[in-house]
Amino acid sequence: MSRRAPSGPPATEQGWVYTLHLDPPLGHAKHYTGFGKDLQARLAEHEQGRGARLTQVQLERGGTWRLASAEPGTRDREAQLKERGATRRCGICNSEAQTGEPGPALVIAPPGLIATQPPTAELDDPGVELD
Repeated sequence: MSRRAPSGPPATEQGWVYTLHLDPPLGHAKHYTGFGKDLQARLAEHEQGRGARLTQVQLERGGTWRLASAEPGTRDREAQLKERGATRRCGICNSEAQTGEPGPALVIAPPGLIATQPPTAELDDPGVELD
C-alpha cells in the first residue's frame, strides 16, 4: 500500500517524528512511525494503550516495542518516512542483521534531548549497573 504525503499546504507544526520497532513483528508490521508534539507524552500514550491502533493491538497480544529513531519534524516528514519504509533505516534491524544480537534502543533523555546511549560517566563507572 502506498502512502502519499498530504496534499495542500505543508504542515508546519513542529514536533517529533519517531519510529517504534515492534517485538515481535505484528503480522507483516515490524515498525510504527508516528508524530507527536511531545515525544515523551506520546510514547507514554502508546505504553498505556492510548496510542495508535497498531501499538494497542501489540500490547493486547503481549508484544512490546523499542524506540528505534526520533527526530524533530512535521507531519509531512512523518508521511515521507512512512512512504520510504522503516526497515532499511531502523538501527535495531540493521544491528540485529549484522550481529545476530538484539539491537540497541534509544534512551529518552530530558525533554528536548535524545541520546543513543546512557551518559559516558555511567559507562565508565564500574560501580553502576546498567539494565
